[in-house]
Amino acid sequence: MASLQIIGQPPKVIHTYQVIRIGSDENDKTLTYCIEDKSVDKLHATLTRYEKGLYLVNESRHGSVTLNGRKVGGPVHITYRDTYHGCCRLHFGHVEALLLVSGSLNG
Repeated sequence: MASLQIIGQPPKVIHTYQVIRIGSDENDKTLTYCIEDKSVDKLHATLTRYEKGLYLVNESRHGSVTLNGRKVGGPVHITYRDTYHGCCRLHFGHVEALLLVSGSLNG
């Protein structure tokens, strides 16, 4: 199981083959998380789950996305091995988030 929690908002479970879209465009109804912060672009990042892991992509031209303190550009493959006790720290611009991953991403 995997879930994403942007600080200040409730966590959302990420199901297999689901794409989580993070951005700041309040008119875009396809965003899973709409963040009201100037450091977040209209479509800032996507997080996609598949059978054995997740892919995190920085969709922003100017904004930053970090995974455990490292900047993300193109697709980054995330598995349970990339977590610390099942948790990854993410930043979308200046906004902090937690990615919680159980021991098994299957199912």
